[in-house]
Amino acid sequence: MATPYDTRPSHARAGLHISPRTRVLVSVSGDDRASFLQGLLCQDVAGQKPGTLQYGFFLSPKARILFDSWIGVLPDRILLSPSLFSAEAEAEFLAHLKKYLFFRTKATLVSETKNFLSATLVGPDAFSLAAPLFSPDREEEEGLRTLAGGGFAFLRPKAGAFDADTGSWIDLWVPADKGDSLLTSLEKSVLSRGGQLLDDTGLEVYRVERAIPTIPAELNEEHFPAEAGLDAIAVSYNKGCYVGQEPVTRLKFQGQLSRKLVGVRLIGALQSDIPVHRPLLFPGDNTEAGSLTSLVSSLTCGTAVGLAYVKRGRWDSGEILVDGEGHRFEVSELPLLPKE
Repeated sequence: MATPYDTRPSHARAGLHISPRTRVLVSVSGDDRASFLQGLLCQDVAGQKPGTLQYGFFLSPKARILFDSWIGVLPDRILLSPSLFSAEAEAEFLAHLKKYLFFRTKATLVSETKNFLSATLVGPDAFSLAAPLFSPDREEEEGLRTLAGGGFAFLRPKAGAFDADTGSWIDLWVPADKGDSLLTSLEKSVLSRGGQLLDDTGLEVYRVERAIPTIPAELNEEHFPAEAGLDAIAVSYNKGCYVGQEPVTRLKFQGQLSRKLVGVRLIGALQSDIPVHRPLLFPGDNTEAGSLTSLVSSLTCGTAVGLAYVKRGRWDSGEILVDGEGHRFEVSELPLLPKE
């Protein structure tokens, strides 16, 4: 495990991550754009107003997570931003959408990814730092903001599914031909506020500390949205039919999850690197209690912390679990807030 990463400036002020690979951005236009997506997403796109941002999932027929997406509505198109960063992953995402794009459907899919550079701005000062970039004539927008020089900002309405404040999280897409100068200026502003620049490791540490599930670590074909604690913000139970609706609805009204996402804190020192996606065991009899999905070394939290799916009966805070090498973990409430 690497030296603990210090994200305290991000929690206290702001953190800026400039992605080496642009986050996927796809636009859906045409008269049938909303109805087309309404039949695929578990979120209510048809009822979403221009300028708003929502979060949802594309599910398998068995209601397992295939892709997530932030959904931003503009007057003439809908923007989709899944948690994907490679051309190969984008091709898979588009192929999934095109399976349901029938001949008579008036909807057009266009990749916007290559037109932009992407960055992520987090922390209490994120909004005030990003605000000078916004188009001044679009103040009525909520969640989705257009940028003055072109591009978009997604102001996530809630970074996680938890009641505790997880801090602001803003995804930025700036035009590729203007991105370097704009992002350099933003860097200076963040540092002048006492914030920090985050590399890939830093953003991952911040994500886990704030307990934000992501693809593929926590969100994948093994899990339902409710198991990740995201059905409250990502699933509409009042809309019409969509792929995976029946299992999602059945799970809600049965009210019986067999496992759910929790936080874990390492007890003691690491004896060796700990690969993720390894079983967690109940120490009393070594029966399997869950699976570790993410683990980071956090100076903010004072130890290694992670996310894990844990079975019913073992997911209460304070429960002690072990891995196969004897590392001990304490189940913790989410999010994994910084220590005072």
